[in-house]
Amino acid sequence: MASLLSAVGLFYLGLGVIIGIVVFAGGVQSSLFPTGWLFPAVLVASGALMALRRRFDIVATLWGGFAMAVFMLDVLVHVNALDLRFDDPAAFDATIIVVGFGLVALIFRPQFRT
Repeated sequence: MASLLSAVGLFYLGLGVIIGIVVFAGGVQSSLFPTGWLFPAVLVASGALMALRRRFDIVATLWGGFAMAVFMLDVLVHVNALDLRFDDPAAFDATIIVVGFGLVALIFRPQFRT
């Protein structure tokens, strides 16, 4: 089971590198993740720690703080849409995705070294 945590960590690390290249080199800006470089940075940092099976506290703090920041941005988008009398059914999709990534680390909590 510990190797599964390392595999997930390597997946996060690879995904973070790919998204980072797309964001920085390609100049792609996503409306789904308006946080820019933070998403790939959190993926790379947490992926490296998960691959090494180290420091669950840092991984959980990264994903928890990032989820709170994305939630606040989503609330802002939703409130602005309501001011314009527009109902945005996908206003909190980014928050759901970020929380999902964070829950994966939480599920593998027992596999981290103490």
